[in-house]
Amino acid sequence: MRNWFCRKRWLLLVVLFMPTLAVADRVRIELHLMPPHLDPTLTPSATVSEATYNNIYQGLTRINRHGEVKPNLASSWEVSEEGRVYTFTLQPGVRFHNGQPFNAEVAAFSLERLLDPATQNPQRHLFAHIQEIQVVSLLRLQIRLQRPDNLLLFRLGLAAAVMVEPESADNNSRHPIGTGPYEFVSWLEGQPLELAAFQNYWGAQPRIQRASISFTSNRIELEASLSEGAIDLYPNISPLESVVRLASRGDYVLYDGLSEGQTLLAFNHQHPALVDRRVRRAINHAVDKKGLLDIYPKSNPPLIGSHFSPLHPAYLDLSDRYPYDPGKAKKLLAEAGYASGLELTFKVPPPLYARQASLHLSAYLEAVGIRLDVQRVSWSKWLDEVFYGKNYDLTVVAHVEPFDIDIYARDDYYFNYHNPGFDQLWKQIEQEQDEAKRNHLLQQTQLLLAEDAAHVFLHIKPQQSIRKKNLKGFWENSPVPAVILEELYWEN
Repeated sequence: MRNWFCRKRWLLLVVLFMPTLAVADRVRIELHLMPPHLDPTLTPSATVSEATYNNIYQGLTRINRHGEVKPNLASSWEVSEEGRVYTFTLQPGVRFHNGQPFNAEVAAFSLERLLDPATQNPQRHLFAHIQEIQVVSLLRLQIRLQRPDNLLLFRLGLAAAVMVEPESADNNSRHPIGTGPYEFVSWLEGQPLELAAFQNYWGAQPRIQRASISFTSNRIELEASLSEGAIDLYPNISPLESVVRLASRGDYVLYDGLSEGQTLLAFNHQHPALVDRRVRRAINHAVDKKGLLDIYPKSNPPLIGSHFSPLHPAYLDLSDRYPYDPGKAKKLLAEAGYASGLELTFKVPPPLYARQASLHLSAYLEAVGIRLDVQRVSWSKWLDEVFYGKNYDLTVVAHVEPFDIDIYARDDYYFNYHNPGFDQLWKQIEQEQDEAKRNHLLQQTQLLLAEDAAHVFLHIKPQQSIRKKNLKGFWENSPVPAVILEELYWEN
């Protein structure tokens, strides 16, 4: 792994104002996108996970800051020799925020709700191998699989697999009830999401008692809040040229980390032109991936050549597979029958990295004869039209879910990508017990996607954050989209 993946680059800023004293029992978090609601089991929106994962809701397992699977509501587990039966021992004395107990019956309800097609859980496909869920005793739960799935424990730690209380589950989108260290207080239109430490929490009490999470997409408002010192932690700064100026207070510090977000210029493989691999390869050669990194001031995120994180031990560096070559792009387009050009619709979601990247990408593609109808859409419209409706030709987005290369084996995914060779490889990966062999198979999937030019795989989205100097415990990198409040504390 390259040294700069892990290197901390602290930018201590010049004191222009007297520091604002932090309130020791409160933290103010800023996120960019307004979530559609507060139930991560009902939406793929990463903002919901950022605000609620392991704060309000918890799963049987959890994914820590290093991307490792750890116990959570399940204190331990046993796996049968053939890998088809998982028996979980649950934490004793756990209660939901409404006072109801958590036990194996509730865990079974939560998992069966996840598997129910009617609930439309965005990650339901990840648990398709579950054959039976059995309550063994009050604190023991058994999951039987149709075939081995070595990724089950990891998947149970995702936000879409959190445990919910049966009586309140249908109302979680507006009044979330979980088992986590923080309970919901309020969320009014135009106001921050207010959370308070749950006094009957089964684990250690968090050191910060109250949290306010606000959602500001307006750049002017964001600049004003930062300049006034009204934000304690902004964990995912968009690529702003004025980022240093925004933090021109002596009590702020910047950090340059990495997320798991594979940023793609994504194709709808149902489009008649994009079905042709020559066209997809042409678009790859038309994009200057290194030049595109100019949208990230004060950061140098790694380029990628497939849908895979450089932080994973199975990573294969394929970033040079399609060097920037507009001449070759035009030649491939001509071979595919588009010498006179091609028209495509390019739908761009609201994050600033996507808006800025779209300007460069549009220029690259138009330079080789691809005419674009660029449509800037809201996040809800992007979800409706692109993610669910598959009504697009091109889009640019960062896929922040960890280890999600499995999406290329999904027939119903918004890419409309179908490759029997990939499907077969993924089945082998899920069942392979040996880690070295599994990593080799993962490298084959990366090669396959690169050779097929499934998308233009651009770079890993950087995780630039800004925080008050004395706020400690934040996640420097982001293996999952989450702001883990219980690990934060103020240093005197």
